[in-house]
Formats: sequence, C-alpha cells, structure tokens
Amino acid sequence: MLSYKLLHDGLYILFFAFTAILISESLLPGIVTSHLSLTKLTITLLTILVGTIAVGKKLEMNFSRVRLIKTKLLPILIIFSFLLIGNSLLKFELWENIIITILTLFSLALFYYLFFSEKD
Repeated sequence: MLSYKLLHDGLYILFFAFTAILISESLLPGIVTSHLSLTKLTITLLTILVGTIAVGKKLEMNFSRVRLIKTKLLPILIIFSFLLIGNSLLKFELWENIIITILTLFSLALFYYLFFSEKD
C-alpha cells in the first residue's frame, strides 16, 4: 500500500511538473528544453503511471466514477490552452500539429478530471 501511495504522489508531482514545463515552454520556447529533455520526462511519467496501475491492480483497488464540478474557469483554460499550443507549434508540419494538439488536450482533460472532480 505504501508503494501505491508513493507512486500516486509521484504521479501527481510529475504531472504538475509536466504541465508547468509545457506552459513555460509555450511562453518562452527553448528555455526549458535546453536544460531538460521532455522525452525523458514523458517516459518517466508514463513509467510511473504504468507502475501505479500495476500496483493498484495487484492490490485489487476499485474506484467509483467521479462527477465533474462545473466551473466558470474551464472556458478560460481552454482558450489559454489553444493559444499556447498554437504559439508553440508554428514551425511544425500540419500532421505533427494535429498529433501534438490531440495528445496535449488529452493530457489537459486528464488533469481536469483528476483535480477538479467531485469526490463521492
């Protein structure tokens, strides 16, 4: 149970770090990626996610569905996200833009579900 809690906390911390790095990289391109590798961070994030899922299944943990809280902040976050994503993808090809945008919006939706959902 301790390993599950540590993996879960590590997942939250890395997800916050990944989000902050994406935002800072969108505002000032090249600042973060000159010092950190986003590929290594993404692989670490996915490894911890897989580890958390594996330990959770081994402990037979089940969770009920969560309901989303309706906030007025969501449209502002969506517009801000589209502006940052559009600014950061100006030099990529169209197919690369589509893939990166879909993956980033999926990550943002996951972030929203994890942190702004009501607890039953």
